[in-house]
Amino acid sequence: MADYHADQEQLDALRRWWKQYGAPVALAVTLVVGGWFGWQQWQSARAQTAEAASIVYEEMMTEVTSAPLQDLDPKRLDAMTAAAQKLKSEHDDTQYAALAGLLLARLAVARDDLDAAATELRAVMQGSNDKELAQIARLRLARVLTAQEKYDEALSMADAKVPDAMVGLFAEARGDIRFLRGETDAARADYQTALEHLDARDEMLKSLLEIKLNQVQPVQVAAQGATP
Repeated sequence: MADYHADQEQLDALRRWWKQYGAPVALAVTLVVGGWFGWQQWQSARAQTAEAASIVYEEMMTEVTSAPLQDLDPKRLDAMTAAAQKLKSEHDDTQYAALAGLLLARLAVARDDLDAAATELRAVMQGSNDKELAQIARLRLARVLTAQEKYDEALSMADAKVPDAMVGLFAEARGDIRFLRGETDAARADYQTALEHLDARDEMLKSLLEIKLNQVQPVQVAAQGATP
C-alpha cells in the first residue's frame, strides 16, 4: 500500500510539472513544426499567388525565424500582427490568407492571448481550401485548447483522421491531453503510436517522446526492477 501511494504521489507530481512546464513546451514545439510545414506549403504555391503577397509573407517569415517571438519587442510584434492582418484581408482568396492566419495565431501565443490564437486557428481550419493547412490549424488548436485546460475539446480536435505524415504529431497531442486528464494507459498507447510514426532522423522529438513514455509506464514495470 505504501508503494502504491508513493507511485501515485510521483504521478501527481509529474502531472503538476507537465501542467506548469510541459504543455507550453509542447505548444511551442508544435508551432515551430507547423510553421516549417506552412513554409514548405508556401514555397510550393508561390508561383501561383500574387507577387506582392509573396514578398510580404517572405519578409514576415524572415522576421519570425530571426528570433523567438517571445523575445521580440512588443512594437515589432504589433507591426507583424498588423502586416499579417493586412495580408489576410487583401488576399483572402489565396493560400496566403490561411498562412497569415497561422502566423497571427503564433503571434497571439507570443502575447499570451490564447483566445485570439484559438479564433485564428478555427478560421483557418474551417475556411482553408488546403487540407494540409487545415490539419496544421487543427493540431495547433488542439495544443492551444490543451494549454487552456479545455481537455475534452482539445481531444476532439486531436482525434481526427490525418495524413500519414501527421499521424505521430496528432498521437502525441492526444497523449499529452490524456496524461493531463490522468488517463495514463491511454496516454501510453498514444505516445507509443507517436514514436512508431516519428521520422527516425528527428532525435529531439524522439527523446522528448521517450521521456513522456517513461512517465506513464505501468507501476508494476517499475516495481519489477526494485530490490525486495
